[in-house]
Amino acid sequence: MAKLIVGILAHVDAGKTTLSESLLYTTGTIRNLGRIESKNTFLDNNSIERERGITIFSKQALLNEKITLIDTPGHVDFSAEMERTLSVLDAAILLINASDGIQSHTKTLWSLLRQHKIPTLIFVNKMDMPDTDKSKLLSKLQKSLSAAITDFSKEAVFSDLFNEQVASLEDGVMEKYLDGQNPDEKDIAKLISSGILFPCLFGSALKMIGIDELLHVLEEYFPTLEYSTSDEFGCTVYKISKDRQNNRLTHLKINSGILKVKEFLDDEKVNEIRIYSGEKFQQVKEVEAGNICTVTGLKNSYAGKTYGNVHEEKTTILESPLIYSVVIPEGIDVSKMLSVLRDVEDQLPEISVNYSEQTQEIYVKLMGQVQTEVIKQILLEDYKINIEFGEGRIAYKETIADSVIGVGHYEPLKHYAEVHLKIKPLPRGSGMKYVSDISVDELDTNWQRLILTHLKEKTHVGILSGSPITDVEIEVIAGRAHLKHTEGGDFRQSTYRAIRHGLMYSKSILLEPIYFYEAVIPEVSIGRFMSDMEKKHGSSSIEEISEGFAVLQGKVPVSTMKNYITELRSYTKGQGTLSLRLSGYEKCHNEKEVLEEINYNPDADLENPSSSVFCSHGAGFVVNWDKVNDFKHIN
Repeated sequence: MAKLIVGILAHVDAGKTTLSESLLYTTGTIRNLGRIESKNTFLDNNSIERERGITIFSKQALLNEKITLIDTPGHVDFSAEMERTLSVLDAAILLINASDGIQSHTKTLWSLLRQHKIPTLIFVNKMDMPDTDKSKLLSKLQKSLSAAITDFSKEAVFSDLFNEQVASLEDGVMEKYLDGQNPDEKDIAKLISSGILFPCLFGSALKMIGIDELLHVLEEYFPTLEYSTSDEFGCTVYKISKDRQNNRLTHLKINSGILKVKEFLDDEKVNEIRIYSGEKFQQVKEVEAGNICTVTGLKNSYAGKTYGNVHEEKTTILESPLIYSVVIPEGIDVSKMLSVLRDVEDQLPEISVNYSEQTQEIYVKLMGQVQTEVIKQILLEDYKINIEFGEGRIAYKETIADSVIGVGHYEPLKHYAEVHLKIKPLPRGSGMKYVSDISVDELDTNWQRLILTHLKEKTHVGILSGSPITDVEIEVIAGRAHLKHTEGGDFRQSTYRAIRHGLMYSKSILLEPIYFYEAVIPEVSIGRFMSDMEKKHGSSSIEEISEGFAVLQGKVPVSTMKNYITELRSYTKGQGTLSLRLSGYEKCHNEKEVLEEINYNPDADLENPSSSVFCSHGAGFVVNWDKVNDFKHIN
């Protein structure tokens, strides 16, 4: 049977949880409407969620046999959790608050949906509030997001204006229209599935206005994929969680084939398959392609991991530009604290836990004040540990400007592995890519897979500041094992050393996080604001001037914007607003100053050695990185 997995995405306070309740009630999934203020909503069933009245973890519910609904967090601090669900969606509902209009985070969500090519329906909520104008809101959506956003309310569909707008979006439909044929349901469905047409509906989730229309548009026009159960099995993991009995749960989408209980995924047995709807679940013996399910028994799964014939792992774009040190309370061992935080990281990988042997400190990434408070609350309630965080500092990254070859050799007595890697730069924003291009005659497939696993399992750091590397492709170009003496850990050692060895020869570049901003300020403040952005090494452009106010946009380094919102409010006498979102990473504007402050020495970093270990006369000896090529075994 064809399936449709639909996610709801929204800016905070847009009414997402209320819309979920209304959809569940209308389809008969729940008998009574829950309310946030009553702390009894169907999907926000976590105690912290109910206490705070926000969604923190994505949840799923079955609307009917065809549609599975996934509710995602709306608060920007938990946007990475939202982004992880995008890899399993067939369609999305982008919810917009009619009173607040198009927020900066709404634009981020729209951008992510377009990058993932997810067919999208826009639902403008809270139209029952005073001073809401449908035509003005539609015009703003078309101007800010896409001109292809089209009114799909009952009175608009198949009107002359509707037919003309839809026909204008695609040449084939336009030809039919000029021949006197209006677009039909198939034309509309094809345009929606291709990401050319975006239906828009208006209503009120609280008062159940527009809910039937929304369900009708989803069922009538949105693409349902027919999956073949005879294809080779493949799936994508989008989330890790725990149940009330502390069982580790892996949430995944079956992309092809069938998954059965007791089958093995990468040498780990699937003990149970659960189909969740809210907090309750049903155990099944198998699940077919097109469905999402939850399995127990996997210990090495993680969000983004793939199994079977799905090979492209998913990575998140949204992340925090700030790192915080963990202030460990007295009486708690560092190793225990690290273990606990790794457990939390399993479910919230965006916090990116790191430990420095040199400083004996644990560091995490935090998106904002609300996420910080929630993590402290999780640690207190689940682990009885009360922690604090130090002051945040900028999370830098590194990349390279040229291609290099790295060699790693690990051969203490009765161990052996050698790996050669080609490391080359990718366009900014590409992230990390890993490939292998060796004949199985040179290195067995299992060893090649193991090398790729070791490349992916760790955050590899650069040689300028010890910051994570990004925007590079690492290709396995050679490798060698020993019939008797090679163990899995040998390839881990040689792989890590090969990366560092290559980086030591590269022209490395320090990258800093950059904000995209949108400012709405009084017209008289334009000069001051643009001058400030220039001093902060940012850019600025005037997008609009209307009724005494100006809209300005641009990019600016995160490091230069500390406390600027307070300053802006002061000189605009409270009339100015500024929204910031992480735009990505670019070349650091003050690299020399930053590197002097960090004072990183790659040769002293014992956790990330660039040297190799060779063997002579029955004993291992260390060879410094600049001499490794003289000793390597593979030419």
